[in-house]
Amino acid sequence: MWNTNPAVQVLAWRMLNRLRAEGWPQDLLDMLYLDDDTLAWARATDQGENEADKIVHKDSNGAILTAGDSVVLIKDLNVKGANFIAKRGTAVRNITLTHDNPEHIEGKVNGQHIIILTKFVKK
Repeated sequence: MWNTNPAVQVLAWRMLNRLRAEGWPQDLLDMLYLDDDTLAWARATDQGENEADKIVHKDSNGAILTAGDSVVLIKDLNVKGANFIAKRGTAVRNITLTHDNPEHIEGKVNGQHIIILTKFVKK
């Protein structure tokens, strides 16, 4: 993917896009830099761009969540493995989205990195 040949870059982009649902290729896609012409060439086949294949994360009210959003807990949550309760009204800032499950987001509460169900948060 770090090759200077545009054809190799396009092939790497397409392969990583096909595997995006695995989770780990997203980090590599974020690191991969393609100029506008090469990116247009890579997207020319529309691989990985189906609307049905896209995972959309929605909060309890149906608002679409994006990475980096801030959300508020709407219910007291017992955090397994950390032995504390995340209280209702706690703000979770700079969330990250799980790439394989639209019902899960990740964030920090009381300094602990936890996975939260989207049905228990609002934007």
